[in-house]
Amino acid sequence: MTERNRQYIAELFKIVDTKSILVVMPKGRVKRLYCPFWVICKVDVPPLREGGEYAVEAIKMTLDLKDVFIIEGRAYFIWYFSIKV
Repeated sequence: MTERNRQYIAELFKIVDTKSILVVMPKGRVKRLYCPFWVICKVDVPPLREGGEYAVEAIKMTLDLKDVFIIEGRAYFIWYFSIKV
């Protein structure tokens, strides 16, 4: 991990943590969601199924700064899901 990535993560965790996420709502309002929150799977990501609703247990970040949701103890990239608000 580069020093720049470390600094970014340190700054980010002043705002959020692994148990919440900030979501921009349709009218531009920012809302904080706390785990567990629900997501809808957009594609099949075995064992998760397209259209299935799943509880996010935590939000983490890979070493190359890609966000992942922890669902049923496994990490999945966030772009596979829509957040249900």
